Amino acid sequence: MEPFRLLHPDLVPHRRESLQHAASMFVQMGLDDTVLSASPVHQRLARVVLASSDVIEWKPGFDGGDARHDERFGVVRVGGDRGGVFLSSILIAYLDVLENAARMGTSISEDAWRTMLWAPTALFDHVLRRPQVGMTVVTAGPGTEYLPHERKQAGHRLYLVLMQAVRFAVSGVVRAQDDRTLVEDCVTLATACLRAATVALAFASDVGEEPSPPIVEITEHQYLWQVISDVRAAAPRARFEQFAAALRRLNDVYTECPLLVVGC
Repeated sequence: MEPFRLLHPDLVPHRRESLQHAASMFVQMGLDDTVLSASPVHQRLARVVLASSDVIEWKPGFDGGDARHDERFGVVRVGGDRGGVFLSSILIAYLDVLENAARMGTSISEDAWRTMLWAPTALFDHVLRRPQVGMTVVTAGPGTEYLPHERKQAGHRLYLVLMQAVRFAVSGVVRAQDDRTLVEDCVTLATACLRAATVALAFASDVGEEPSPPIVEITEHQYLWQVISDVRAAAPRARFEQFAAALRRLNDVYTECPLLVVGC
């Protein structure tokens, strides 16, 4: 698989206003979350466009990400148009997962598949303040190929970019101050992205008898560890409990990260 663009952790956007221009542009071009339910031909074309430097301004050469994981999963840290890179990376990661699932099939349940696919719609709804009207979910067929390396790459890349989405949403909680509606919206989005990230890891491991290596602590975990008390203080109790439950569920998949054991 070709190198996968991912923002340097310090460049992850903090406010939804910083994503609104890019999100509106993607909607106008038909490159928003709806591409995930489009035809395979449309999806392949969308991926080419999203990866093009003519559409998204990006700059290579930003070192200092999570070097161990970046090297293992072919991640290249970049800067440039933060909103454009952030959203295009999410969509590209999803399109790669969908292509792999179409070719190889998956044992992931339909409910888990729906949970994973909900996150980008929730993100675009949040950024553009769209009413939540549901989504169309296309489940994977049986598949005829065996592509375990590509599956691990695609699943872990999706996990890494979804954890950046969690960071974006949690930053919104921390910065919302007295805006209770925004706090609830942000913590709900963070929870949806955590749940999707858990399924992404399960997808990466869905390769039959060949186990997938565990994810250890990444920069986004460290950030969550720093602000978890702020999230607890800002969010309504029921919302925080849902967020904490999503963190614990992620811990059930991989327990290498101390945040997920102690933080909630």
